[in-house]
Amino acid sequence: MSSGPRSRLRVLYRHYGGDNTKPRPPYYSKMLALTSLLRAADALDTPPELVYINDQVRPGPVLSLMESTGEVVEARGGSDSRSYRFMLEREAARSAPAEQFLWFSEDDYLYRPDALRHLVAGAATLSDVDYLTMYGSRALDTGASGRRVVRRSVTGAAGDPAAVTIGDVQWYHAVSTTSTFGTRLGTLREDLRLLNLCAVSGGSWDHTTALAIAGFLPFTGAQLRADLLPGRSVPLVGWPRTIMRGGVRLAVTARSLRRPSHRRRLFAVDPELISHMESEQPGSRPEPSARTAATDWAAIAEATSAWAEERGISVDQQVTS
Repeated sequence: MSSGPRSRLRVLYRHYGGDNTKPRPPYYSKMLALTSLLRAADALDTPPELVYINDQVRPGPVLSLMESTGEVVEARGGSDSRSYRFMLEREAARSAPAEQFLWFSEDDYLYRPDALRHLVAGAATLSDVDYLTMYGSRALDTGASGRRVVRRSVTGAAGDPAAVTIGDVQWYHAVSTTSTFGTRLGTLREDLRLLNLCAVSGGSWDHTTALAIAGFLPFTGAQLRADLLPGRSVPLVGWPRTIMRGGVRLAVTARSLRRPSHRRRLFAVDPELISHMESEQPGSRPEPSARTAATDWAAIAEATSAWAEERGISVDQQVTS
């Protein structure tokens, strides 16, 4: 499970050629997200392997930049879940050492320039941790959690005696994250079937994934009954799809009953080193940790744009349609 400090990081950047209508900060663009990743990669002593998993990407500045900085792979996508599963299956089948650390990234995150440097240091030091994330503040209460997950009353690493300080950041036991995360190739191969199953479970399947791989029950009995026995709550025409989803969720729940040796640990970093460029809505996520809240992401976006301009890269600050 160890990943030595000289291991070369492999980054899988999953990019969709379109966009959505989510509320975004004024500095958002997919080119900004990409250049922030390249800026973080530039800060590493050993350049990472950059692989772009592209779904419906047309020729243009973004594709040209990808072709000049890494390997471009066309995905059999059409949906977030399909391109995600394609990426995981392709990586798991690749001939490479099991200890190689992989970072899976979506295309709408803004990276701090030191993000990948901290990630590499965390992977090298936390050799007994299965998954790492640089986004999310939900902290796990390891003492109170049983088959159901229990969150700590505070977010981030604050007050956590088990938090690990590496450099000027802290890593702590987290509840869940998005589908932007890191793990070792050997762990990916062992968890592939469960990861793929979670990805077709509907709803917030990334949160479901984090719970299931850690051995926590991802659904309540009431949720499963509502899917498997929809009754009047669902129009008759929607019964087949709802019941099918219930069957998948029942299978995920069964697979979450893992032996203790197969229950994975997810660690997050405080402060968060990447920002999901969505304008937060009240109640959409827990309050970030104090250190994360102090991060000036608008200033990081501005500095990233300047870094890109110095290299002849134009960063469009507007949301593309």
